[in-house]
Amino acid sequence: MKVVSFDIWGTLLDLTKFYSILSRKVSLLCGKRYEEVFELILTTYRKALAVRLGGGFSRVVIESAEFFSRELKITVEQLFQALAMSVDEPEISELAYLDAAEALEAVRASGYATVALGNVMFWPGMVTRYFLYKNGLLKYFDLTVFSDEVGIQKPSREVFEYVARKLGVSVGEIVHVGDSPENDLAGALIAGARAVLIKRDSPIGVVRLGASAYLINDLRKLVEVLRELGETS
Repeated sequence: MKVVSFDIWGTLLDLTKFYSILSRKVSLLCGKRYEEVFELILTTYRKALAVRLGGGFSRVVIESAEFFSRELKITVEQLFQALAMSVDEPEISELAYLDAAEALEAVRASGYATVALGNVMFWPGMVTRYFLYKNGLLKYFDLTVFSDEVGIQKPSREVFEYVARKLGVSVGEIVHVGDSPENDLAGALIAGARAVLIKRDSPIGVVRLGASAYLINDLRKLVEVLRELGETS
């Protein structure tokens, strides 16, 4: 194994925290109660995930923005303005999970190349790069790959093959880490990579799911799992 790729939202950065910031800005622009907007955004996000997984957004940024806007009963322009306002908030620098930087540093110190591998919704990958930068995480990556830029997304085999080509390795030399059973765990395994599912509410620290897959409840346990995967390869 030579490469460790990381999902971003739900793995390295806390999406719920970001949606809380965004909800305050939407509330300010449209006059709706923050609590109402926040709950509706979380509900809409779950719906949008299912649509995206089913291939429902061919132009993902604008079409998911239209989807969210319909559910929130605001205009796309209001949604984009709220997003732009959110980027300037000091709390944007507080989105990283407490285990993220330490885990990334340990993985790099162990000699692995590292990749940020993210799907997008209604903001482009470059905005997420900025969030990674503001949270001190961008410096840990040799490569950043976002679905709106490359035209393919998890869980497709093609996106893992793209990472492999860019870094000159085989897909089988990649370990992918993420929080989604569909996009991250299943996507990586079907492509022929190894997979680690991060589930922070799991009562067990490390669970072996199979010859090529593990579950962990803290990213700082990742190096231990990488060692075990190396021993079984």
